[in-house]
Amino acid sequence: MSQTAILKLTKRAEFLFVRQGVRASRGAVLIEARRRAEDGPIRVGFTASKKVGGAVQRNRARRRLREAARQLLPELGLAGVDYVLVARQQTPEAHWAALLDDVRNALIRLRADLEPGAAQGRRETRARTPSQSEIKGAKRAKGD
Repeated sequence: MSQTAILKLTKRAEFLFVRQGVRASRGAVLIEARRRAEDGPIRVGFTASKKVGGAVQRNRARRRLREAARQLLPELGLAGVDYVLVARQQTPEAHWAALLDDVRNALIRLRADLEPGAAQGRRETRARTPSQSEIKGAKRAKGD
């Protein structure tokens, strides 16, 4: 386990920056990540919306995600990458082993997407499905 420095994301702009990166969803957690630099500290932020529950539930969810990140990011996180762990409704009540497994699997998936030399993240390479209005417009243009 390497001793990589882990800093906290504190400003809204930092969270929005990460939102434009890649994401991995596993069970009780959604993790967003975006490379900031080739080298440097790992930065991490935590968020839980009101969908998760009241203040007590949201705080519990964030505490659990914070501990999971403390245990797993030094091993699975990449230097120079920002991560945001987003709590879901299951996060406060999920079994601890299952939550750790979800976070671990999501971090492994993101590592594969963000590793230097890897193909562009899935978000950028995913084919976009045309909307119904675009399909109708194309049919009208063809004369169907």
